[in-house]
Amino acid sequence: MSDTLEIKGILIPNDPSIITPKIARSIKNDAYEKDEVKGTPKFIKSDDRVIELGAGIGFISSFIHKHLNVSNILCVEADPTLCAFIKDVHKLNGITSIDVNNVVALNGSSTGTSIKFYIRSPFWSSSLDSEQEYVRVVDVPTVQLSSLIKDFKANTLIVDIEGGERDIFKNTNLDGIDKIFLEIHTRKIKRIGIKLCFDALSQAGFAYDQQVSRGGSVLFRRIPRWQMKTLAND
Repeated sequence: MSDTLEIKGILIPNDPSIITPKIARSIKNDAYEKDEVKGTPKFIKSDDRVIELGAGIGFISSFIHKHLNVSNILCVEADPTLCAFIKDVHKLNGITSIDVNNVVALNGSSTGTSIKFYIRSPFWSSSLDSEQEYVRVVDVPTVQLSSLIKDFKANTLIVDIEGGERDIFKNTNLDGIDKIFLEIHTRKIKRIGIKLCFDALSQAGFAYDQQVSRGGSVLFRRIPRWQMKTLAND
């Protein structure tokens, strides 16, 4: 077994505790995170300031850094084991400018300094949801998403948080954000969850971008403020 795998020029440690056979096959077949690989070059610019919520194994942050020349990236990941793996991926690929935060981002209605995160195998099924069987539970520090956006001066969000997309934008101050690339987990949040998510983004002044969206990976762009004013005056 090789010590590393490679996809799109990004090296990934072949650690079986993280890289399951399914993920390994997807990487070898050049299919891992294919919607993100095809979608991000269509809207991300080199001077964007990107927060990635649910950073996974660190592939997307590495991809947009190396291929799209984005230097300002903040990875947010709830699973502490994955945070360590992400840092290893970045190091292996010579990336030194990306910060990795082991926190859970909360919406504007949530409170508390920590939250229980339920870790499952495979890792991508881990979530804040306790209803399914899990391997272990960890207490993870929390932070308001609006604070992350303000402190990092972010203009772009990439979001893959296993159902957390249903509520993350509720009463959240998204000032400064122009683009939100979102993976929808329909099996977890159902159609009502999709409505809640999309309604919150609509109320915040965002609209669905059909040209970039693909399957469950959806891009929202901020509607120009002058158009919002025109709408309000109609």
